[in-house]
Amino acid sequence: MAQTETSDERRERLKTDGRIVVGIVAALVAAFALTSLDAIVFNLRIHYGVIETQLIRNIAGVFFVVSLMLFRREPLAPRFKGMGIAIFRGITIVPIGFLFFSSFKLLDQGTATALVFTYPIVITILAAIVLREKTGFWRWGAVLVGFAGVILVQVALWMARGEEWSAPDAQPIWLTALYSLMPVLAAIFFAINMISLRFVPQGSPSIWITYVGAIAALLTIVPIWFLFGERVPLNWSAHWWQFGLLAVVSVVSAQGLNIAYRSAPASVVGSLEYVAIIFATGFAWFSQSLIPPSGIWFGVSLIFVAGVVTAWREARASND
Repeated sequence: MAQTETSDERRERLKTDGRIVVGIVAALVAAFALTSLDAIVFNLRIHYGVIETQLIRNIAGVFFVVSLMLFRREPLAPRFKGMGIAIFRGITIVPIGFLFFSSFKLLDQGTATALVFTYPIVITILAAIVLREKTGFWRWGAVLVGFAGVILVQVALWMARGEEWSAPDAQPIWLTALYSLMPVLAAIFFAINMISLRFVPQGSPSIWITYVGAIAALLTIVPIWFLFGERVPLNWSAHWWQFGLLAVVSVVSAQGLNIAYRSAPASVVGSLEYVAIIFATGFAWFSQSLIPPSGIWFGVSLIFVAGVVTAWREARASND
């Protein structure tokens, strides 16, 4: 008769590799790369459809990760324990991208961003239930304070754009509420996608997980694009540099998340991902000369403090 796995045994089996500082750095790199990816996709959405944009992103990402595998002399047909999970993650990233990128078209960017950033809360809940992680006062506090900062930033942006909300041609509130389910579902699926990383046995190279996931995502999006996608000709002369950046940041963000969630507790990584809001504000300021309203700085401060306190406490704990 099979024995039931205890909470301690499950926690031991699904534990991180213990490199908390590496996980923290990887989480911050991934947050910057994800912000860059979102900014590029947000600009490309004007010229291309959602499915076609995902196809472009996946082709660019596969091209870059294959080049990286060849440079590192890694096998192009790797076999490792947990390969099925890597394939699952690659397949599920397609509906996640569809929901999130569609919300960029149907909602304003601030609303979509604020709602998708519910995923650290979902991750913390799943980490406690599925991974049996100890999520105490400080980790929960960092997640909730960071989320409060996200909301305050978005409220300040909404108040600064009040005229647009009251415009006669603004969409009905019930339609906005319906569309708002898309980034929330994206957040839930993304949280599940990240938690699944911990079920990949230790010793499986992160680059292999990224590579297999990228191939699986491309093989998933190609038939979807063939059946339902748009056929907008690519404007290489205008967008070649964005396609190139898309290849790099797609792989960097995937690799960073793979390392982060396998090296540090999921609730810690989730709370650090809030710094993407700060990066996004800086991108808008630098690239589009969009001076942020003064009201956002209290929210930005909360996000910054939550991230710094989390990084400091976890780094100190790892050295004890």
